Amino acid sequence: MRIKAECSYNGSSFHGWAKQKGQRTVEGDIEQALFTILRSEIKIQAAGRTDAGVHAKGQIFHADLPPLQGRLSDFSYLTNRINCLLEKDVVIRQIEQAPSGFDARFSALSRTYVYRCSSARNSRSLMLNGFVWDLNFIPDLELLNSLASNIVGLKDFASFALPNPGGTTIRKVEAASWRKIEEGPEKGIIEFTIRSDAFARKMVRFLVGAQICVAANKKPESWFLEKFSSYRDFPPLAPSHGLTLEKVDYPEDKMLEERAHVTRAVRRREEIGG
Repeated sequence: MRIKAECSYNGSSFHGWAKQKGQRTVEGDIEQALFTILRSEIKIQAAGRTDAGVHAKGQIFHADLPPLQGRLSDFSYLTNRINCLLEKDVVIRQIEQAPSGFDARFSALSRTYVYRCSSARNSRSLMLNGFVWDLNFIPDLELLNSLASNIVGLKDFASFALPNPGGTTIRKVEAASWRKIEEGPEKGIIEFTIRSDAFARKMVRFLVGAQICVAANKKPESWFLEKFSSYRDFPPLAPSHGLTLEKVDYPEDKMLEERAHVTRAVRRREEIGG
């Protein structure tokens, strides 16, 4: 039986999502909890592998479980059992039976990330410690949004992503924008929100680093724009702790298998006219 699960985690103490020998990871912690409960090796598959230090509010994963007996067949009970075994910086929010054809990674329509910055450390809430990149200047939001508008569309992000042998850095970004929070506990925080069908390795952090570099007058706007037409050296990499995976969206159930088939197809430069 395949399950669909949603989890949240504070990435500060994790060496990323993907299991690695000798390192604490989100995947490793959850799989260990499942093994303790089910006495069976369970492999989980996430919608996206977050880097070391990156957080998640709505990470989605699936797992194929053996037949569940007794109280374990109650997903609420199973959720509570898992959470009792996990440390307090990771929590399973919900478990349900996955619809036919569901794949947490390949069935996804889009992922939404938010990167948080602060230009005034002394004015932000201490609750946000470890979730915000403290800048030493006040960036121009109009300039940042002008830069962000160039990110949207089907583009090759080779200048903003680590190489992916056998894969591609072509992604379709659906939305990218900056805003300043004006009220509430996050008042004064500057957020960069980006939604894409998928993300290449460290893509969001390179995009944020490049835009902040221009906003800080360290590079001209042309430097940023030229990165989309030809490969350039990597821009500064924004710190991981400012980044959070907010949510993952999926199509209606009858479209899950078709979406997975489309996602598995490797994009080529001809698709963007390059």
